[in-house]
Amino acid sequence: MVTEQQESQVHPYDYFHALRRGWPILVVATICGLLAAIALSALTTTQYTATTRIYFTASGGAKGEDLSNAAQYALARVQGFDALARSSTVLDPVAAESGGTVSAGQLAGQVSVSTSMTTTMVDVSVADTSAKRAATLSEAVSTSLIKEVDVLERPSKDSPASMTGTIVSPAQVPSAPSSPNWTVNLLAGLVIGAMIGSGVVATREFSARARVSDRAGT
Repeated sequence: MVTEQQESQVHPYDYFHALRRGWPILVVATICGLLAAIALSALTTTQYTATTRIYFTASGGAKGEDLSNAAQYALARVQGFDALARSSTVLDPVAAESGGTVSAGQLAGQVSVSTSMTTTMVDVSVADTSAKRAATLSEAVSTSLIKEVDVLERPSKDSPASMTGTIVSPAQVPSAPSSPNWTVNLLAGLVIGAMIGSGVVATREFSARARVSDRAGT
């Protein structure tokens, strides 16, 4: 004899049969998700991202212990360069050199900085609607950052800088946009659409089953 608890149990194959019966809803939802992803991608402004890599070093003595301390000092200092690279002291000169094509405030929203907990490499990236301008601004911001670090890392005006930066990988003009990422967006649209469709099918199926069970029990 089948109990009420057994009737209410849902087995994995129940989902499979529900999806098989409700496949039109699943297909429509997946197509809608894909179309929504296409529309959003088409409406997104095309952006290109160029990156300049800087290597920072701190001055140290000839002894191994001094060199180790200098390396640790440099590693600790570069962790704050994200905020420094987007500060007005770094971006104002870049904005002035651009001839008014971009302001320091606008540039702050375009700049991103990536640092590492294990190396003193700093990647300065700039996103822009122009691939060539993105590369130009990335190098300009990097150069300005190096100059600002040189100023800040001097114990006194006449002392040598305790930390210096060198561009080891100049920015290249990107050949493809970084945004929108059509492949990722379309895949996401398909997956989300399929998930919504599956949820609708399962809800309809098991709601109908619950109603039948309720009527049978009355």
